[in-house]
Amino acid sequence: MKTIPIGPYLGINNRLPDFALHVDKTGDYLRAADNVDLDNRGNLHRRKSSELVQAMTDAHSLSPDAAYLVRGGVMYAVTLPTYSETLFKTLSNDDPVSWLSENNELFYSNGTDSGRITSGVWYPLGMETPVVQNLSAIGGSLLAGQYQVGITYVNDVTGEDSGISAITVITLSSTGGIRVTLPTTAEGATHVDIYVSACQGSVVMWNGRVTLGTATYDATDDSTLQEHTGEKHYPLPAGDLFMSGASLCSIVNAGNVGRVFVGSPYRYGYYTPANGLIESGGSITFPAPVTLAVGVDGGTYICAGKTYFFPGELSMVQEMVRTTLPFDGVKGTAFVVPDKPVVGWFSTYGIVLADFAGQVSAPMNDVIDLTAPASGVSIVSQSNGILRVVSCGWCMNLDTKAATTYSDFDFTSAGSTYGTKADGIYLIESTGDVEWTVDFGKQDFGSEQLKHLPAVYAGVACAEKISLRVQTQSDDYTYLARSASTELMEQRFDPGKGLRSNWFNLSLSGSTEFDLSRLSFGATASTRRI
Repeated sequence: MKTIPIGPYLGINNRLPDFALHVDKTGDYLRAADNVDLDNRGNLHRRKSSELVQAMTDAHSLSPDAAYLVRGGVMYAVTLPTYSETLFKTLSNDDPVSWLSENNELFYSNGTDSGRITSGVWYPLGMETPVVQNLSAIGGSLLAGQYQVGITYVNDVTGEDSGISAITVITLSSTGGIRVTLPTTAEGATHVDIYVSACQGSVVMWNGRVTLGTATYDATDDSTLQEHTGEKHYPLPAGDLFMSGASLCSIVNAGNVGRVFVGSPYRYGYYTPANGLIESGGSITFPAPVTLAVGVDGGTYICAGKTYFFPGELSMVQEMVRTTLPFDGVKGTAFVVPDKPVVGWFSTYGIVLADFAGQVSAPMNDVIDLTAPASGVSIVSQSNGILRVVSCGWCMNLDTKAATTYSDFDFTSAGSTYGTKADGIYLIESTGDVEWTVDFGKQDFGSEQLKHLPAVYAGVACAEKISLRVQTQSDDYTYLARSASTELMEQRFDPGKGLRSNWFNLSLSGSTEFDLSRLSFGATASTRRI
């Protein structure tokens, strides 16, 4: 019996009619393909299952190293796979937390709370800028005249220092000294540095350091003066965090306006006003809320109603900003492809891929109609020779751009090899059954005549028999394969002898792992069309 094969498979296409999925000399699109992957040859494989490793309710915001999560407005330090948890930080709300791992530190923010975790110890994202409480004249050897005074907080464990306070001026009417009244508490600080200018000077210089909690400091001479840089740094506002070059940045939205606060280069947790496109407030304003941003070596992509590309670092933007796509991104879905100059995110029109030079594409847009969610999670993984990203229920082969769907893959966050769902923490890729189905659309086998379908053959490896569903205008039947094998072999299905139709809608389904290289049909035509 002559058979008619279809394949290789090109991924889902729900824009074409379900009877027109064949592409000459290329392959065949699929009407639907759920819980399956497509490899680079166009063969189908069942996706890996997920395994619940710890049941709990409404955990979310797993950190990139899977060492922290949030539940009920509390951040816990956790261990996996043998689960344990320790209360780490009480937050002001249970909103999703944005995480960023950089320079062996974890930075986080939920838009209200923020912080930095270094070697398991919590610190503020950026220490607050101190305020000089009071200045008064005392005895000493400073010359009569005007002096400027400023202070900074210091953490002598991490080596971090805050931005300098607003400069306060005092005039000594005669030779003497200056007593500086200091703030006594500040999160993340261990000491206070005091800066005093020379007499009639305009630049403050380091004069001394005291332990935080010391009420006052007396500057009585200028023998230890060392110049301060004069740069103004402010704590980075809480918001969705991302890196642009050497700057840790924060997205802060208010109503229909979005702002990106651009961090000071190499001073993570702080920002400073700059020239160019950066406004005097140290931020860039957009006419729509910013949904996501992702930095690359050549610039930064920012989605705010549409997609923009800022060449270079945001802190030093010199070139004109480019609009690369006329549509928005989905919050929480930015991803980086390991070892490739590619980043991406989910958008109004599916997965977007972008290079380091501002070139973007939305490969799903030409073949798939979809409704994008308001937020989501993207997970990049590689197994069975397939490099893929899964986002918002869709899976894309990052080499071929072929797309399928993943159901029951509703992770709220992911870190390392684990993810959170509403009912607990899961190992994202494990063993076990997953219900899968592939719809090949309607087939007429190249003939308008009525046809019988006495046999269907699948080149498949599967430990259990898979099912073939055959639908016609009047019938709907499901048949098991004659046999099964873990080796790639031709398996036969025997549809009912009474089936007769011009068009046959065909789909396969199962639950165990499988590899499908092709599907072929032994159709026989009658002499009638109706």
